Parts: sequence; C-alpha cells; structure tokens
Amino acid sequence: MALALAITAHPARAQDSLDAQLPTPAIVQGRVVLPAGEKVHPVPGIMVTVHRVGPDAAGPVDSMRTTADGRYDIHYFRTGSRDALYFAAVVYRGIAYFSSPIRALHTQGDDGEIVVFDTTTHAVPFSVAGHHIVVSAPGPDGSRKVVEVYEVSNDSSVTVVPRDSLSAVWSAPLPRGATAFAGGQGDVSPAALVARDGRVLLLSPFGPGIKQISFSYTLAPDAFPLQMNLERYAGVLEVLLEERGAQARGESLRAQGEASTGGRTFKRFLSQGTPKGEPLRIDVPLVAASTRTRVLIGLAIVIALAMIGALARALTKRGAVTRASRDASGTEALLAAIAALDARRDAGDASLTAEGYAAERAQLKAALARAMSGVRD
Repeated sequence: MALALAITAHPARAQDSLDAQLPTPAIVQGRVVLPAGEKVHPVPGIMVTVHRVGPDAAGPVDSMRTTADGRYDIHYFRTGSRDALYFAAVVYRGIAYFSSPIRALHTQGDDGEIVVFDTTTHAVPFSVAGHHIVVSAPGPDGSRKVVEVYEVSNDSSVTVVPRDSLSAVWSAPLPRGATAFAGGQGDVSPAALVARDGRVLLLSPFGPGIKQISFSYTLAPDAFPLQMNLERYAGVLEVLLEERGAQARGESLRAQGEASTGGRTFKRFLSQGTPKGEPLRIDVPLVAASTRTRVLIGLAIVIALAMIGALARALTKRGAVTRASRDASGTEALLAAIAALDARRDAGDASLTAEGYAAERAQLKAALARAMSGVRD
C-alpha cells in the first residue's frame, strides 16, 4: 500500500512542477485611495506595480497608472514556483504602500485596494496595544537573551516620517547594561531599529494602524533582578520566563501557568490594561556554576590571607623560636602564599600577567622546596 502511494505520488509531484513552469494568466483589479476624515478620495495617475516574490526569483511583473477614479486593472502571468507570492504596490510621496497578498487568479474589490496616506514629520499619537517580554534560560556564561515585542499603533491618519537620518519616529527604553542589541522580525525592517543612549529608536516611516516591532539584547547575571517602570499604557502586558524558578511581579500582573513554543516551555504572566508607570520586577535563579566558582575563589583568597595574618601574629607574639619551628611555619606561609597567588589568577586579577604569575609561582615553589628540606634535616 505504501509503495502504491509512493508510485502515485511521483507523477503528481512531476505534474505540480510542470504546472508551476507554465505561464498562467491572472488579473488584479482595484483602486488607490487616500483617506480624508470620514471619506476616501481616489488617487489618479499613480503607478501601480504587481510584484512577485518567490523562492526562485523576485521582481516586478507588470504595471499601469490609475485612472481618474483611482482604479487599475492589471493582466499578468504567474510563472515559476507555485509558492511565489504576488501583491500590488504604489509609491506615494516617497512611501511604499501595498495591497493584501494576491492569492486568486482573479482578484478584485477590497483585496485589490491600496490605501495611501499623507506624511508628516510632526509628532502624532502612538499607543501600545501589546508589550511582550521573553527572558530565556541562561547561557554558559550566565547571561540571558531577552526579546521584547511591541504592538504599536499610529492613531493618526498620516504616515510619520523621520525629520532626518538620526531622528526617531518612535522609541522605547532599554535596560541598563543591555548588550548585543539586534532588531527582530516584525512589520518593520530590523535595520530600521538602532540602540542609542539607552533607548531603541525606530528610524523608518510609520503609517497609520498597528505594526509589530521586535528586538533582542543580552543581560549579564548582575542585571537581575530586572526592574523597569512601564513607560506607556499597554493594552496587554505579557512576560514569558523560561526558567522554572523565575518570577515576574507587577501590581496588575497575574500568573497564567505555562506556555510552549518552538519546543520550549515558559512560565507566563499576563496583565490587561497595564497603566503607565507601573513597576515591573523580574527575578531569576542564581546561576549555580558561576556563583559557586566565584564563592570558591573568594573563599580561597580569604583563607590564604587569614593563614598569613595568623602566622604573622603568632611569630610576633612568640618571638624567638627553634629553627625547626621557624621552618615549619615558613612552610605554611609559603603554601598559603602559593594558594593566594593561584586564587588571584583564577579570579582574573588584571594586575597579574601570565609571565608574572609563572615567575612568582616558581620562586615560591623553590623557596618551599628549600624550607621543606630544612625541616626534614
């Protein structure tokens, strides 16, 4: 039975491949409009271009200018991969606007409509429909990757454009100590997001409606507990924490159990209608390996220093001692000095070079050998 299915499947795949290579006629009809208050006005004489984006090739297919009533009627051919997407686009006052994806061979009505907007460089009202914070489990060095996703709404009827190449149309705060910043996938290009002076800046035009903006960064272990005050009201605030022992705290935040995505499980915390200025705190477990290493190194240094101090006090109080006692005490002091030197190296003491460490340790070992030889005599 399986063999029969395999045999019948091969001609089907071959037929799909053959169909994909044959030019197929298609039509898209629509109009280009400009909102003005409660009404929309047609945009005549603007060039509309049908674009194709596929795994095999991408580029413009056909184009025409809109009529006096803003309408267009483009006849084109679909070719190549069957997975290719088609859409219509215009450029109005320097900004590109797109139709919905053209899926049918004959597309018309709302699916072919393209809405364009006037532009401004002035401030317009923005709101946050959603704010999502995802904190991953720690890496080998204890650092954690954080992903933030905003659903931002331009609540005006104009497209906001930057005043210049350095001006932002929208921004959001970054936690102190954030490194390895990168723009993420969303409704704006990752290249349009930059980190500057503790903030994320969006440097591309932003049209009316909601866009998803995402970015990521890395935080060192000492950045936690992470504390932030929400800069804007958020319709929905969601926090996802990958570590089982992690916690998110906020006045309106509530635990929602667990959520799984991409094979990973997260603790989920949610808030509806989170007010501006509400404090948010994220606690994570201590990273056992790195913490244990730091504690052991610190403990070795303390013990070594304590041994040296105790030895010095004992010698001061006791005065003259026998040669054998002096040699035994000297042996202990040398062992402590070697332990302290090793601890300095393990702790990453910047003042201790590799050459200096090797030379000083060799001198201490030679002195220790002489002292031990004296004790045995």
